[in-house]
Amino acid sequence: MSQNDNKNQGVDLGEFVEFYLLDSQEQIEKLGAGLLQLEKEGGNIGLINDLFRSAHSLKGASGTMGFTPIVALTHAAEDLLDHLRQGKMDVSLEMIDVLLAVTDRVKAMLAQVEQREEISIEFQDLASTMRELLDGENAVEAKDPQIPQGEAEEVVKFVPQNFDLTTDEREKVSDAQSLGRGVYQIDVKLVPNTLMKAVRAVMATQRLEGMGSVIKFVPSIEDLEVGNADDFFILVNSDEPQEEIRRELLEISELADVIVHHYPSVISTEEANPEEQKRGQKTSDLDLKTEADTVSNTITEENVVKPAVAQKPKVESKIVTKTSGASEAIHGEGNTQVHTIRVDTVRMDNLINLVGEMVITRTRLVQIGLDLKAQYNTDVMVNNLNEANVYLGRLMNDLQESVMRLRMVAIGTVFNRFPRLVRDLAKKTGKEIDLVLKGEDTELDKTVVEVIGDPLMHLIRNSVDHGIESPEDRKAAGKSEVGTITLNAYHEGNHIAILISDDGAGLDLEKIRNKAVTKGLIGEREELSERDIANLIFLPGFSTADVVTDISGRGVGMDVVKKALNNLGGMVDITTRKGKGSTFTIRLPLTLAIIQALLVEVGQEIYAVPLSSVLETLLVSREEIKTVGGLPMVQLRGNTLPLISLQEKFDLPTPEEESSEVFVVVVGFGDKALGLIVDELRGQQEVVIKSLGDFLANLPGIAGATILGDGKVTLILDIGSLIQDVLVTRRN
Repeated sequence: MSQNDNKNQGVDLGEFVEFYLLDSQEQIEKLGAGLLQLEKEGGNIGLINDLFRSAHSLKGASGTMGFTPIVALTHAAEDLLDHLRQGKMDVSLEMIDVLLAVTDRVKAMLAQVEQREEISIEFQDLASTMRELLDGENAVEAKDPQIPQGEAEEVVKFVPQNFDLTTDEREKVSDAQSLGRGVYQIDVKLVPNTLMKAVRAVMATQRLEGMGSVIKFVPSIEDLEVGNADDFFILVNSDEPQEEIRRELLEISELADVIVHHYPSVISTEEANPEEQKRGQKTSDLDLKTEADTVSNTITEENVVKPAVAQKPKVESKIVTKTSGASEAIHGEGNTQVHTIRVDTVRMDNLINLVGEMVITRTRLVQIGLDLKAQYNTDVMVNNLNEANVYLGRLMNDLQESVMRLRMVAIGTVFNRFPRLVRDLAKKTGKEIDLVLKGEDTELDKTVVEVIGDPLMHLIRNSVDHGIESPEDRKAAGKSEVGTITLNAYHEGNHIAILISDDGAGLDLEKIRNKAVTKGLIGEREELSERDIANLIFLPGFSTADVVTDISGRGVGMDVVKKALNNLGGMVDITTRKGKGSTFTIRLPLTLAIIQALLVEVGQEIYAVPLSSVLETLLVSREEIKTVGGLPMVQLRGNTLPLISLQEKFDLPTPEEESSEVFVVVVGFGDKALGLIVDELRGQQEVVIKSLGDFLANLPGIAGATILGDGKVTLILDIGSLIQDVLVTRRN
């Protein structure tokens, strides 16, 4: 469709850029993942067809929006995939490489579109490479455009829609039909009460542009949006089979049904009796309804609606027997196809903030109720207020839980980035590596998902470059020449655990220790456990690599991992066995918005301890606290528990009189535990985590702030950071 066509139909494509980007990004992700799968499976014709359709759809949508560079690049990729599916070429490493490069280039182009910039990225080099691959193959006869005889059966008669074709449009139809190309009338029925009908129509048009060319669309986009119609009609010229067109359009949400007819010749429709044309136009809605009960089941793998060649009574009778079933599908399942909607993340964040403010206000109401009850214990109105507060609390808990679920995103959205990364790094290093993904459906907070990608990328690059050995070294060690990196995620209480493990050589602990001594990070005679030595790699600038490569070796990546996880309130641990491999275990909180907290008093201050990290509380005599290596300790069931005084940690004023006993809040993160020395326990409360802003964002031991029921601001402790500080102190 040209821009003039768009204007004639009342379409301002600028309004639909966001929808185009969403659809195109989905298609390019499908294409990338499919290519990696194709590299392993070779001639999987079903997979090749899927890849071709993705390229086809991307090209068509880009053509509709007028993004010519993307059209040109995807058209060349489409030609390559078309040769593959026709058996004219075999899958090769060079082909996969260039097609993956195409996906990278298209992603960069889409990024420019998203920024509303003109596409300026060069693509001729990739297009030339793909043409060379095509030219390098033996010439094969072009595919026969004729329709297979087995599919050439028109089993349903219909009244052609009056598209009111112009002279140019009639010529397009006549030329296509004279060349034996398919000209189809596509009847699209929307789900009742569809909100954005125009958007669905434009998405359908984009998909069809990828499969041919759209000649006419009725009613206009504007009439469809403001009117009450629940269907629209498209006249399209395409070489694709009818069932392919139908299947492609049904992937669009809120389309109840799609019926594809062969459009009769323009001459025959012009020669029809004008009175019959009027009657046909008036009854077209009724005809379409009766067709919908039959055609939806006739367009299947076995019964495809095709141009009429010979009417076969037995075929028609078969359709009649299926009519009731088709009707049930349309009137029953057709209305339940839409299960998800896309929501702007800004709106989602605004909803979360509003729920957070409601939680703070509810906490304030509870505090007011308690204060009133203390003063007017027998007042009926006060009791009614407190009962209402209890009920409001239940409702708020349900609302909070529902809203928090909206924020939860499957971590597979992050994991799916890494097969391509591992493939490219393995190729660059000359290694053979399999990446195994587990727990992709594990859900965690959207904010965590957005940030966790970079730390995981650094850990995977480290495993590829330092962990997995070369095929020769693996063979000499009696291992398979193909190394394995496993990425796994699972829930662990109120946290999520992410494991990055490899079956490589493991960390060279002696080399790490010697490097740390050389850099002056530890003393030469200092005794460290294997775990402490392994954790030295997270120090800024620390690297044992003899040669700096573009993959790793600069001592930056692991430091980035540590800082990113600290900012998320998480931590990372390492287990390694020489010659067997290493495992990096990341633990993160499930959500960063609203949490249950234990409020504690330290002097005149109140702090919030995330309840998910609290193991138990103790009342300890000061005489039981011993100092070992500069750190206070206490014996707990035969084990030594390190302690940290929040009064000393945050440099609070020393009280004039110290009690003989103190409260200890035992907190844990992973397999590590720590005791927090506090003055009083205030009880449990739901708190909303608020950011401290950029200036105070990196305060050690502090994860954020919250507002209590009395309006006071309270700091929320970062348990992971506090435990790490104690570990560093013990090591030093």
